[in-house]
Amino acid sequence: MVTVEPFVLQPIGTSCRWALHPPTDPYGDGYVWAVRSEISDVGMTAETSATLAGRWAPENESLGWFFQSLADDWRGWEGRREWRSLEGEMAVDAHHDGRGHVAIGVTLRRTRQAYADDAWSARTVFLVEAGEEMTRLAADVRDFLSR
Repeated sequence: MVTVEPFVLQPIGTSCRWALHPPTDPYGDGYVWAVRSEISDVGMTAETSATLAGRWAPENESLGWFFQSLADDWRGWEGRREWRSLEGEMAVDAHHDGRGHVAIGVTLRRTRQAYADDAWSARTVFLVEAGEEMTRLAADVRDFLSR
């Protein structure tokens, strides 16, 4: 049995950490994946299971595509770009500062009823260099989710 390590984003010199565990196919049909996701920072740790569109989803709805679009536009963009899991348990947003860095925010929410009045959420932000570092990050996310 081959053990697949989680994808981890933890920029050097920071306490922020985001881990995505290998996707599982809860229904065995390839349409929906469940991905356990964790974020942590000083004084905070959160974990949820996010529902992602699986193998048959349009490419422009995937998390890998989202990161690739950020890498492709390394020179910058206006405003904030966002991606959300199918049920809203995980959201990723990005803002380019116009000076060569991208702030990537990862928000996790409770697995079921993510938007209920008593739901919890946790967020942390990573600062990534817009060129090579973002390109490597996009490739790593795409490769991880395509296994």
